[in-house]
Amino acid sequence: MRIVSGFALALICATAPCWTQSNMAIVGRIPFEFTVNNLTLPAGEYTGWEIMQGVYAMDNANGDPLTFSLAYPVAENQARLAQLVFRKYGDKYFLAQVWNPLNGQVVAFVKCRKEKELVTSRLVSGLRVDRVVVLARVR
Repeated sequence: MRIVSGFALALICATAPCWTQSNMAIVGRIPFEFTVNNLTLPAGEYTGWEIMQGVYAMDNANGDPLTFSLAYPVAENQARLAQLVFRKYGDKYFLAQVWNPLNGQVVAFVKCRKEKELVTSRLVSGLRVDRVVVLARVR
């Protein structure tokens, strides 16, 4: 199953430039370094959109494709504002959710390996998890 999933993700990555971003893209200026799908990205403006059910793409302000991540819906008709929600462990941020007011959907991202490792170490040390919200806009 992992080989098939890896192949499917590689196929998605290879054909990404062929896709056009939908009108349901969420754009946010993120003021801190953050991680999504094991890729740590610098602070800056990013655009995220669903390319197919359960798969989100993210690019930077230059339109350079950066990463794809698995996501799943957690709420319907709940998103009233465009926002990006992060889990914060000390000084490390991980993209946790995207709220899209156009379709009302809230999607959550699957925790990556880096986050799981950090959670394990933080549980041992007793540090807490904070929730950080960055307001975004719909493009």
